[in-house]
Formats: sequence, structure tokens, C-alpha cells
Amino acid sequence: MAKKSAENGISVCDILKDNTTKVIRKLESQIPQNIQAYSDLYTHYLHLLDDYFGTCYLWQKQYFDRLGLDSKALNAINDYWNTVTDLYCTQIDMITNAQKSNIDTREKMIDMCDQYIHQALDYYGKVFSQALSKINEKK
Repeated sequence: MAKKSAENGISVCDILKDNTTKVIRKLESQIPQNIQAYSDLYTHYLHLLDDYFGTCYLWQKQYFDRLGLDSKALNAINDYWNTVTDLYCTQIDMITNAQKSNIDTREKMIDMCDQYIHQALDYYGKVFSQALSKINEKK
């Protein structure tokens, strides 16, 4: 079935390889668009949150400024929230680094798989070549 057609010089292997390559290249071409779309969506979400807190700030400032809170208490609250914010930012960095490490590990696994497949195909090619030569000897 993998024989080339005498009419058009194409084989089943050519058909499978060409179409597989076409689909893979199409998927690859979509990657930048998909990443940009999710990045834009995430940025939009973050700006929404920032706007929300900015709007709340305006009316809360009017309310809390009238309460006359003690400056020492406000400084203590500020120190607390600065510490919480710094911890949160550290956690964001840790998660980002863990995600990068995960991607690096997966990429190394793909490289190892690629090397293994090439070695297996080289071995298969040698065995198949020897088998073909023995078949041809018997003819």
C-alpha cells in the first residue's frame, strides 16, 4: 500500500507526512494569537480590579478621613498591609518560578523522548534494511 503510484509519483507515506506537517504548522501559527488573546484578557481583568479599587478609594477616603483615626494606628495598619503585600508578591514570584521550572522540565522530557525516538528509528531502519536485503537475496 505504501508503493508510489506510477501516475503521480506519490506514496501513502507522502500523504501522511505532508498532511501531518500541514496541521502542525497551522497549530504553530495560532500560538502567538492565542497567547496574545489570553494576555490581553488577563490585562483587561487586572485593569478592571485596579479601576474597582480606585473607585472605592474615592468614596472610602471621604468616609475614613472624617473618622479621625489615630496616625499610630494607621501606620501600624499600613505596616501590616505592606508585609502582607510583600508576602503576596513573593508568592507570585515563587509560582512564576515553579511554572517556568515545570515548563523547562517538560521541554527536557520532550528532548529526551525525541532522542529516544530517533535512536529507535535508526535501529528500526538498520533492522528493516537487513531484512529487505535478505528478502532481495532470496529473489
